[in-house]
Amino acid sequence: MSSFDGVAGAYRRSFATLCAGTVPTLLEVTAPGELHLDVGCGTGDLALAAAREGRRVLAVDPDADMVAATREAATLEVAASAGSALSVEEAGAPLLPLPDRSAGAVTANFVVNHVPDPRATVRDLARVAAPSAPIAMTIWPAAPGPHLAAFGEASRAAGAVPVPSTHLAPELDFPRSADGLASIAQEAGLEVVRAKELHWTWRIAADDLMAGIAGGVGGAGRLHQAQTGAVRAEIEERVRKLWAPFETADGMLSFPVTAVLVVASHP
Repeated sequence: MSSFDGVAGAYRRSFATLCAGTVPTLLEVTAPGELHLDVGCGTGDLALAAAREGRRVLAVDPDADMVAATREAATLEVAASAGSALSVEEAGAPLLPLPDRSAGAVTANFVVNHVPDPRATVRDLARVAAPSAPIAMTIWPAAPGPHLAAFGEASRAAGAVPVPSTHLAPELDFPRSADGLASIAQEAGLEVVRAKELHWTWRIAADDLMAGIAGGVGGAGRLHQAQTGAVRAEIEERVRKLWAPFETADGMLSFPVTAVLVVASHP
């Protein structure tokens, strides 16, 4: 579990572009309904994409800075219809501000892997979903991607001081896999219609990726910010060298990415 409090700007510059890799798939598996609820909207990529398709969207996030970022993005939309079709509220599961069975589609893009009680979160997604509504969820698998594996290697080599673990207690955690996410959907009374891995390539500038980590995003960000200035500088020097093999001819980094997708609905 991890917190995104106060890191919206750094997240938008870096890891938001990673999480956006699943947006086309999430739109494909959630046909427009009466209301599309996007839970944990972050900086708004999925919610705005859904609104551009003509969906009526309610985007929620428990972090005030993320809500502000999504509202700002909606305001700046060239297509005025997208902004008008999108409402944004500060809220999150398991206290979603909707009546039972009121959402025609529900998305939770990389949300269940960050909450303190994944099962309670999925139960709330199920509660607000209409009888025929698809609920589409993504998580990161247990193994870190190469960008984070390199950061971990660089941190250890630089002698970084560990930070307190944010892993869930065993009774709250679940296997970070397609089967693991499917199992907690089934525990919530849902029927799983799709459970699979997604694969794509994430392109990002090294400076933008480093800005996200230095800005405190996720576990890597918390670890980086906990170090002395000298250790942070050594980590950055080392990790940039480890990222170098992923650099393409245009100077961008190109990382293979794997995520887990589960789509479920009420039986």
